[in-house]
Amino acid sequence: MLFEIYIAVLATIFGIILITKGSDLSTDSLIPVAKRLGTTHVAVALVIVSIVISLPEIFVSLYAVLLGHMNISLGVVIGSIICNIGLMVGLSALIKPLKVNKKIVLRDGIFAVSVSIMVLVLSADAKITRAEGAAFVLMFIPYLVNVWESEKDKHKEALQKELKEIETELDLVILGRAKAGIFTFVMGISALLLGSFIFSWSLVQIANFSGLSDLLIGLTIGAIGPSIPNIASAIQGTIKGIEDIAISETLGSDIFTLLITLGILSLVQPLELSLGWLRFDIPIMVFMSITLLFFMISRRYISRLEGGFLVFFYFGTLIINIIIHT
Repeated sequence: MLFEIYIAVLATIFGIILITKGSDLSTDSLIPVAKRLGTTHVAVALVIVSIVISLPEIFVSLYAVLLGHMNISLGVVIGSIICNIGLMVGLSALIKPLKVNKKIVLRDGIFAVSVSIMVLVLSADAKITRAEGAAFVLMFIPYLVNVWESEKDKHKEALQKELKEIETELDLVILGRAKAGIFTFVMGISALLLGSFIFSWSLVQIANFSGLSDLLIGLTIGAIGPSIPNIASAIQGTIKGIEDIAISETLGSDIFTLLITLGILSLVQPLELSLGWLRFDIPIMVFMSITLLFFMISRRYISRLEGGFLVFFYFGTLIINIIIHT
């Protein structure tokens, strides 16, 4: 028993390392990929990087639900939203106040809050059906098209200037003298996929051998593990001068997680929700989404004080869940 737990812990660490390295490669490839696609770094962060970094959540959740650990899957989904807002935005804002782009607020911030409220409303009957899951997935398509087209409509000269300024701030030389681009972006995806598979396996093993509740494991290890790349890339981008990437990746990842990950899970197997989800975790997710939107609208930037509040609230939620479920 002890040996199996030891192997599972090592696999968890190795999986997180692969996921994080995949995130690094994907983030470092941000600007070259943006140039090839003819759009801005914001669109790439929202559409491509947010999706790629969120892939581990899909694999962790699917693997868990297929093995009969539905609460781990739900914990990964709901917990990652709370973790993204609390740590990705919160920690980044503590490092440097985050600028807020008006377009991001109107297009992505309001939509993210609307999706979280929709999840709360549709789960009021303590279940999410396959039809509702299909609706989630379909809703992502017009959002994706809207983001893509709105960013591509930017003036060509403004686009080139923006890309040049950001490229100057980023060190894009990795793997010796190989410049980041499509190849390293694909390498990043591969590392994310492999890492997420290993992490998924280890998560289920820990649940089987530790005796801890599936819900707690999903909300803690399951949610934090896949979110580490998001947090790392957001902090890295903030330090290097791309203040809006923490917000854009958070909103993009949250929208993708709720619409695609939760949607796919519901299509695979209709989800049954306990009262704990309805009375605490999902309302907390909605509250943090609304709070983030309020901070974004109030002054067009997120201050260190507001970032500290998000971090404090996240850890408070985590502690309450640990107390409740142990």
